[in-house]
Amino acid sequence: MGVRANTPCPKCASTRCRESRWSSHKEKVDNPDKHPFRCLSCSHRFIAPFGTARQGLGGRHPLLTVAAAAVITIIVVSGIGLLWPGGSPEEEAAPTAPQANATSPTMEEAARNGDLEAQFRLGRAALLDTSRGKEGAAEAVSWLKRAATGGHAGAMLQLGKLYRSGVGMPQNYEYAEKWIRTAADAGNSEAMVELGRLYRSGLGVKADSVQAYVWFNRAAAAMNMDGVHERDSIALKLSAAELKAAQAESLAADENHADPAPDKIAQD
Repeated sequence: MGVRANTPCPKCASTRCRESRWSSHKEKVDNPDKHPFRCLSCSHRFIAPFGTARQGLGGRHPLLTVAAAAVITIIVVSGIGLLWPGGSPEEEAAPTAPQANATSPTMEEAARNGDLEAQFRLGRAALLDTSRGKEGAAEAVSWLKRAATGGHAGAMLQLGKLYRSGVGMPQNYEYAEKWIRTAADAGNSEAMVELGRLYRSGLGVKADSVQAYVWFNRAAAAMNMDGVHERDSIALKLSAAELKAAQAESLAADENHADPAPDKIAQD
């Protein structure tokens, strides 16, 4: 997996990419003459034409190229057996710490100039680099706070999760609830699911199954499948009256719902 691709990452434009593994046989069949790659700068996985990934070997002697390919094949096959003894993984493992911390100068410059998405990505990359310990965690929190206070809902949610887990910063359920709620109010469907879970477990808020249903329902309406599963699960624990109230509150928060307008229908 040391082969670098000259094809730029579609997310951060970095050319520091490596070959990745197919996530499934179907994905491989659906993308002939292409190959998956992993960006070493932002960890984004993408699929691109396969030929460009071999340019790093193109200038070598053919025999050396064949030998190198054979060695790589042996290493990859052996590595799969060691890492996944039960067979091929369904999803590729998360990037290692050095890869996670690899950020392009362009992204850092953008972050320092106020780019919220760049700030969020730098913060997330620093979180994944566990080798830096407390220093890395402090840098991650600093970037995430800058992005969150600027209005980045993903950064708000990430801060809320950090306060809830207490990893990288002191655990504080009140702060966790505030950041997660702010992200949910901003329309982040994942934050809606997390806020519903806080209401279900009573972390940072008073346990309330009706409110949990409301937020799960809003997440589901935003096409979040975790919200669908959580909503349908907690609905089984509500009384008929509670379920009716929860659905009414969910509907009131949805500006795009279709009012059946029975009086008008009757007139038509």
